[in-house]
Amino acid sequence: MPRVLVLGVGNELRHDDAAGLEVVRRARALALHASRAGLASPIEFREHEGETLALLGLWEGAGAVILVDAIHGSGPVGTVQRFDVSRRPLPARLEGSSSTHAIAVVDAIELGRVLGRLPRRVVVYGVTGSCFDAGRGLSAELLAVADPLALRVLEEAKRLAATVACP
Repeated sequence: MPRVLVLGVGNELRHDDAAGLEVVRRARALALHASRAGLASPIEFREHEGETLALLGLWEGAGAVILVDAIHGSGPVGTVQRFDVSRRPLPARLEGSSSTHAIAVVDAIELGRVLGRLPRRVVVYGVTGSCFDAGRGLSAELLAVADPLALRVLEEAKRLAATVACP
C-alpha cells in the first residue's frame, strides 16, 4: 500500500464535477515526469467516479490521503480550499456542498472516522465549480486552476510521504 494516496473524486459526465479527476490526472503526469528523472515516490494516484462509500476501502492501509473534489458555491468559481480533516470534520458551511454524489464525501469521511477506518492524515482540496449539468468539459475557471492545483497537491503528497508511515 502507498504511504500517500492522492484521490480524485467526481463524475466525468457532469462538467465541473470532473475537476477532482482532472487534477489527479495532471498530478500523476507531473509525478511520472519526476520519476523518469530518477525520483521514486511512494505516492499512488487514483480516480474514483463511483459511490463515495467505496472510499473507505480505497484508502484502507494508506498512511495519508489527499482527496480532490469539486464543490458547490463556496466562493467564486475556481476557488480552491484546503482542509486537514485528520482530527476534525470539514467546516459546517461545506456540509452538503459535494457536487453530484448520492452520499457526500464529507459523510464518507465522517463514517470512516466513526468506524476507525480513516487514515491518520486526510487532506481535502475542494475547488468551487459552476456547472454540474450533464456533459463533458470543465469550465474555463477550473481549467485555469487545474495545473497549479495539481502541482500543489503533488508537493503536499511528497511532504506527507516523507513524514507518514503506513499503519
